[in-house]
Amino acid sequence: MQKQTVAWIAAGAVVVILSTLLLLTTSSTVNLPFGMMNKLSTSSVAPMMFGSSAGAPEFAVTQDYASTADTALTAPRMMRFAPPEVPPTAGQTAAEVDQKIIKTGSLSLTVASVAETSPKIVDLATKAGGYAQNSSVSEDQDGTHAGYVTVRVPSDTFEATVTAIKALATVVNVESTNGQDVTEQYTDLEAQLRNAQAQEIQYLEILKQAKTVDETLSVQQYLSNVRGTIESLQGRIKYLSNATTYSTIDVDLTEKPTIYAPTKGFDLVSTAKEAAQALVAIVQNFGVAIVWILIVGGGILLPIALIVWGIVAIVRKANGKNKKR
Repeated sequence: MQKQTVAWIAAGAVVVILSTLLLLTTSSTVNLPFGMMNKLSTSSVAPMMFGSSAGAPEFAVTQDYASTADTALTAPRMMRFAPPEVPPTAGQTAAEVDQKIIKTGSLSLTVASVAETSPKIVDLATKAGGYAQNSSVSEDQDGTHAGYVTVRVPSDTFEATVTAIKALATVVNVESTNGQDVTEQYTDLEAQLRNAQAQEIQYLEILKQAKTVDETLSVQQYLSNVRGTIESLQGRIKYLSNATTYSTIDVDLTEKPTIYAPTKGFDLVSTAKEAAQALVAIVQNFGVAIVWILIVGGGILLPIALIVWGIVAIVRKANGKNKKR
């Protein structure tokens, strides 16, 4: 009877020990509430603002780890880091977009009449879908005219417009064309703009989570810098777009000199008056020169003459004393 009692007590002790071990094992592997054991999101980002010694706004990221029945679950952990910059992308390559080429041309032409040719060049540019940027006509002393015209035309009509302008000349003195491929630069600027705009969106989202005045001012400073970058990139892209959409043609115009008598209307009375005026001007200039010489020269030469005279008198006096001895 006593042996049976001891056996039952030993068996009960073993059962208690095994139950305790089972409970300990279960509590060490599961530490989340019931109902969250199936699956957790791998990463849930809750934007929160933290103070930073560098003054940069930061994220607080709560990172949860998925769990299965065979994998122990760990508690969520917190980590800080500054807002990540958008990684630069290569953007579209030159092969994937239309080529961006800045075309410029320069012509030096001899024409029969500058006054008639200049508006014809402007008319050619207007018909091609362009416009005149600068235009000027002047008259030389021999009665001939000279001028220059700068027009801008769509790039696809550049060659045809240059040919049409040359047809207006009697002699083409100089012809120069140039094409600068800026496709790579254009696509790179577009990629930078997309990245800057994406970064601006990120900072706007962070600004919504700002809790204090310092946090708001810090984010606004970053937003201001990004906005400045965006506007600068947009300006450069706009310039390149305009320069590649419209080509520039500079035209220098001259007339062939012709000898004829007189070169201008001849008026004997006017010529005599001009000669008399020139003579009076010469006499006036001569009189002015004499006055300057007398006043300025006298003021300089008179003191020098007195000094020289005094030195000569002293030397002569000394020589006379030596002779008496």
